[in-house]
Amino acid sequence: MKLLIKTVLLVTLLATLFGCASSGDKFEARLAPPDEFNLKFQQYKQLPGEKAMVIAVDPGGRWAFGFDHSQSDVQEAAKNAATKCDTAREKFGVFTKGKLFAVNDEVVYYDEYD
Repeated sequence: MKLLIKTVLLVTLLATLFGCASSGDKFEARLAPPDEFNLKFQQYKQLPGEKAMVIAVDPGGRWAFGFDHSQSDVQEAAKNAATKCDTAREKFGVFTKGKLFAVNDEVVYYDEYD
């Protein structure tokens, strides 16, 4: 019994010291899109009107994206792009959430916006 108690205390101490215990802070790294994505982004940049692109990249290398263009405002384009990205995420088994990648032609993916 003493060995069990010592083991539990040791595991708790190590988890606290080495960060295995959750601090409650939300942290999510934005993984860089794969090289194949560059062609899709170049095609997106040629599209007219208010536009937005959303991408999801997971640590396993899977990725999905969605975009929308020719809308009356960026918010509508972003909403439609997020919906399209979610559909692609399901299709390709991407488990990470979609993140806004570009608004019109400006890349915002790496900005701290949320």
